[in-house]
Amino acid sequence: MTTTVGLVQIGWDLPWSHSEQDQGTDGASYSLLPYSVGLLQAYAVAHLPAEHDVRWLPPVWSRLSVAEIAELLAAADVVGCSTYVWNIELTLAVVRELKRRRPEILVVLGGPQVPDHAESFLRANPEVDLVCHGEGEAVFTAVLTRADDRRWDGIPGVSYLADGGRFVTQPQAERTRDLDTLPSPYLSGIFEPVLAAFPEQRWVATWETNRGCPFACTFCDWGSAVATRVYRFGMARLEEEIVWFSRHRIGFVLCCDANFGMLARDLDIARKVVSARATTGYPFSLSVQNTKNSTERSYEIQKLLHGHMYTIGVTLSLQSANSDTLRNIERANIRSSSFTELQQRFVRDGVYTYTDLIIGLPGESYVAFADSVSQVIADGQHNHIQFHNCVVLPNARMADPEYRSRFGMMTVHQPVRAVHTPADEAPEVEEFLDTVVATSAMPAEEWVRAKTFAWMTDLVYFDRLLQIPFLLLGQRHGVPFRRILESLTEADARRFPVLGWVHAVLRDHARRIQQGGIEYLTAGPGQRLRWPADQYLYVQMVLDGRLDDFYREAHDALATVLAEVQGGLPAGEATDSFDLFEEATLVEEACMLNRALLRLPGQQRDTHLVLSHDVWAFWQAAHRGNRHPLPEQMAVYRVRHAEHHWDGVADWAEYLVWCQGRDKRAYLAEAVPARGVAWVP
Repeated sequence: MTTTVGLVQIGWDLPWSHSEQDQGTDGASYSLLPYSVGLLQAYAVAHLPAEHDVRWLPPVWSRLSVAEIAELLAAADVVGCSTYVWNIELTLAVVRELKRRRPEILVVLGGPQVPDHAESFLRANPEVDLVCHGEGEAVFTAVLTRADDRRWDGIPGVSYLADGGRFVTQPQAERTRDLDTLPSPYLSGIFEPVLAAFPEQRWVATWETNRGCPFACTFCDWGSAVATRVYRFGMARLEEEIVWFSRHRIGFVLCCDANFGMLARDLDIARKVVSARATTGYPFSLSVQNTKNSTERSYEIQKLLHGHMYTIGVTLSLQSANSDTLRNIERANIRSSSFTELQQRFVRDGVYTYTDLIIGLPGESYVAFADSVSQVIADGQHNHIQFHNCVVLPNARMADPEYRSRFGMMTVHQPVRAVHTPADEAPEVEEFLDTVVATSAMPAEEWVRAKTFAWMTDLVYFDRLLQIPFLLLGQRHGVPFRRILESLTEADARRFPVLGWVHAVLRDHARRIQQGGIEYLTAGPGQRLRWPADQYLYVQMVLDGRLDDFYREAHDALATVLAEVQGGLPAGEATDSFDLFEEATLVEEACMLNRALLRLPGQQRDTHLVLSHDVWAFWQAAHRGNRHPLPEQMAVYRVRHAEHHWDGVADWAEYLVWCQGRDKRAYLAEAVPARGVAWVP
């Protein structure tokens, strides 16, 4: 008897483009090859006893409608699904439809979204017959051998409801130590029919070089999923997979290792990928998650990839700069100094980085969060901080009720939407994140304040609207970033109506998120898109003609900060009226330069700017990790707008989408010394 098996791993489209590479992929979208279910099929093909005849349906990998996916699986006797936060609700909707059509079908779920303690999940989802915990290759094969009689006793790592509704769960087997006993879905031909069936599709391959993680961060489910010991796939297998990626023109490879660079051989693996790219052109991108403590090796790997592959920046996954918070999330064994050292070395080498911070971590107050942001910027991060909401995953330590109670964690079910997608597009089936919106250390209104602080940081600093005057006050006068930013967020709305409007928009949207609202706001000409709150405000200020008023108000607020700082200086430090005037002039010119550099629609000609101090050189030096003394000397600059301009707002808005996902430095134009004008001391 033949058993027909359908496998489901619904991914997502990645709208990646890269003008730096001549690969014909600008504006293209990429889809994930269904690696997890490919592993299941490859193992079953290799290990099923001969008497078990299995027919494999093509794997389902695209986010189609429920009816379309159910139709693709209509002939299956067994359906195995790999689940995670981005596909769990659609997967459950599909299997409900399958059970409606054919109640006898066997439905098996695995993946990180299956809770370790699965009784309530199974009772809430009676269409699921069986769930698998931990590594699934051998377990799923064992399930296939019992598909006829449906006797699951003796199969490790499964949970189910037995006759009479009795819940049964069986301990997981030991993890696989020799990973080369798990056949590669790439090398065993599992994906050849998929590639042949979709010849125009561009693919992203996920790739494991090892399994395991020595860290136990409470917000992450790696520790519970794979314990702590790290086991390795053999180098010969990995080299063959690199060849496979090249031969099949796989452009993007996402390495799934939790800590790439932890093992000495990881640098050699990166070199082999770079060599393949140099020889064949593919893969042209390798994305890795850096190890936390091996600073030198991480540096060498990222410098290599930055120099020879397409990258969109090195991620520095700091999460918090507060030592108490790091202890609460069990990251105290990860040295924050490693991130600082890497940041500073990459700055010197001109490598683009961004830093991850999480809003709403257990035990972190608004003050601690805002001070973490200030510290990261003071340590030299001027490109981008990627702010993440704290999200509770089902098998993370943070999901434990005792842990949540200890830190007073409040969550909402927040619908998932993709950024920069049309606002009138809604999914057939909603996916959700369990988002933290308050803790005992950061009560609801303080969470709103922290969220507003993060958005405002993006707008004025990392979207570059006020980065130059902020840096001036920080480096020249030692004013902490938090104090400078709060001069804007706490400005009197009667005196500063545009700043008041900005703050009100952010505050009100944060409160909507606390009620289960989506992350993004809608704005833009023509096709209205979902924007991050910072970009939404930028677009709206341009559309509504408020940008110049914003700059006037921001300058006045920053000038007030400067006056307060100067008023508190020790005797002899910038206390005479000339020095006070000079410093005020510097802040004014920094705001003026920042405004002149903005890339905006309708700027078809270069502009010239005369400064009494070389503030541009000061700002450029800061980005290189250096300090510029800023002596009084006239500087005349030409701001280069003509070579990169947009006639309409719609084209400019598309450029903002590119900046958000690629390189935030591109918000500002370049300035060059005006030809024929000498420096005047």
